[in-house]
Amino acid sequence: MPTGNNNNNNTPHLLIIAPVTPVYQAIAWPLLQAPVPGYRLTWCLSIKEALVQGRNSNFDLILLADSIADHPHHNYLQQARRLQLHIPLMIIGEHIQPQREERYLTNGAIDVLELSQISLSLLRQSFRYAERLHQRDNQIKNLRLFDELTGSPSRLSFTQQLSQQFESAQNNHQRLGLMTLNIDGFKRVNNALGPEVGDEIISKVASRLQAGLEPRQELARVGDNQFTLLVPGDDVESSLTKLIERICYLHQRPYRVQGHNLAFGISIGCAIYPDSASDMGSLIRHSGSALHLAKKERGCTSRFYQESNYEDAVNLITLEPELLNALRQEQFVLHYQPRIDLNSGRIVGAEALIRWQHPQKGLLYPDTFIPMAEKSGLIVPMGYWVFNQALKDIKLLDAKDCSLNKIGINLSFRQFQDDTLVPTIGRLLTHSGIHPGRIEFELTETSVALNEQHVSLCIADLSTLGVTFSLDDFGTGYSSFAHLQKLPINTLKIDRSFVSGVTENPDDAEIVRAIINLAHNLRKDVIAEGAETAEQVDFLKRNQCDQVQGYYFSKPVALPLLFKQLKKQRLSEGPEQSPALELRV
Repeated sequence: MPTGNNNNNNTPHLLIIAPVTPVYQAIAWPLLQAPVPGYRLTWCLSIKEALVQGRNSNFDLILLADSIADHPHHNYLQQARRLQLHIPLMIIGEHIQPQREERYLTNGAIDVLELSQISLSLLRQSFRYAERLHQRDNQIKNLRLFDELTGSPSRLSFTQQLSQQFESAQNNHQRLGLMTLNIDGFKRVNNALGPEVGDEIISKVASRLQAGLEPRQELARVGDNQFTLLVPGDDVESSLTKLIERICYLHQRPYRVQGHNLAFGISIGCAIYPDSASDMGSLIRHSGSALHLAKKERGCTSRFYQESNYEDAVNLITLEPELLNALRQEQFVLHYQPRIDLNSGRIVGAEALIRWQHPQKGLLYPDTFIPMAEKSGLIVPMGYWVFNQALKDIKLLDAKDCSLNKIGINLSFRQFQDDTLVPTIGRLLTHSGIHPGRIEFELTETSVALNEQHVSLCIADLSTLGVTFSLDDFGTGYSSFAHLQKLPINTLKIDRSFVSGVTENPDDAEIVRAIINLAHNLRKDVIAEGAETAEQVDFLKRNQCDQVQGYYFSKPVALPLLFKQLKKQRLSEGPEQSPALELRV
């Protein structure tokens, strides 16, 4: 029952819940007799009646009688907190014991007032305190719901929006798209230039990306460098695709931050309900799975979730903890892909390639586990295992009179970060008795470019041991003539992406010719990777490529099969011929 003589909607509206008149009168009388009435009052006799009033009115403060609050079967204060009631609530009553008062305050009441002590000044003081407390709670709520740095909705706010929109999509049989974006390379820049630069980058990225959205679309910041966006509607895939194009266009310009011109890649993963997700949790997971796949490529890349993506992600998660045990239990094996000398047609070398002989999943290839090993740091002990095993295999072949001139072994950038790399390689070489010149470490241009000065020093130290080096996948990474001039590179390996097109694509053919000529002019050998047809091999031979490896001659094989190939070659040459070419060191 509304009471009071002030109907100004700007004045505080108080809800008094009390079952007896004296309690209401003790509060209402001082307020109504004030010189300038400043409150609107509504009195309800029960919680049920108050709930009805609450549907039609907005209240600024609730005063609840102790006799109702202390109900033996219903803890209304706890219910109010559980339902996230954001209206300040006070308890009023007579002779409230300290223990009960403490329980009320613990359960969410902001104050407890004794009826015998109520006066106009006390009520006004309590109301001002309630108002300040309410303002503070709203500020805390805003801090939780909005990211302080960008002003974008926070993870909590996004979760609430997702829950609402997902429920709406389910009820109305609509589609809902979730886009997850990650700013690639941000952590590296943040660590190098400091958090102030990092904060400014995130703020500028968020502003620029928000500019590419539709009026009602809102980008939420859910992590340091991660954002999300919800896109409802029937034509979700088309909307997401257009949105990705706008975001990539806006993001391609460098960011000017405190004197630095900074460019970042951006990875985007998308999932759509109900096409690729049946519930809210799977929508989030599948968008993240697509994002993980997009991050494997450079630049502005995007992926839509497919079931095979999720299966791959689950496999990776289950495999990762098994890596260390695999190393301890020697589940890894080496396969070798022969290198063929194009002039003699003989096997003169091989590239050592690691495989994981998983006890349940069978033979696993490097792209399944090497990224995990790189990330975890296990690539370092794994690399030493490969090197040591290759030395053992060379000795086995030598003992059977089936020697190879060179064994190529891959070195990753993480291995160069190990301070014990050079002494460990030197110790293993000495212990094996293998001539260092028979070892060729294969480097990628990307690994060299990541920290050129440090890697160059390591390579120089390794070269003093007598090992040789090849530059793998030449032409696909950070190609630099400086690498060829400054580093002790003996061999260039032409990437299979160029070799596969030499007979069909004139550009690929010209690139391969140019690499061969460049290498020979710099007095370096050339190996072509990925030759699969006789026409490709014929092209490489006509253009004076030195060696070739690829499925046309042999796929990577286990050591026993490599031995058979070498034995067959030795027998076909006859007793008067040398079983191997002269070793060049």
